[in-house]
Amino acid sequence: MPVIKPLLLGLGLFALAGCDSAEQAAQNLAKKVEEAAVEQARESLGETLEQLNEQVDQAQESTRQWLDQDQEKLQPEQEQPRQEAQQQPEQVLIES
Repeated sequence: MPVIKPLLLGLGLFALAGCDSAEQAAQNLAKKVEEAAVEQARESLGETLEQLNEQVDQAQESTRQWLDQDQEKLQPEQEQPRQEAQQQPEQVLIES
């Protein structure tokens, strides 16, 4: 029996050491998985923001072009009444 006690104690310590190293390995793995997930989320979010910025830029450019076209259409219409007013002789009202 005296030999069994130290042997069991040694096996118990070995098992505890194995558990400790397994726990550390699991913690390291969990940490690496977390870091990878955070990095993936950043990349995904960055791509999404880039796409959103591109779409906003395109919308702004389309709006700018549309407004420029409308402005070009309005300018001749606004100048026409001015030209007509200049061409018509002034009517003088004579009071009696």
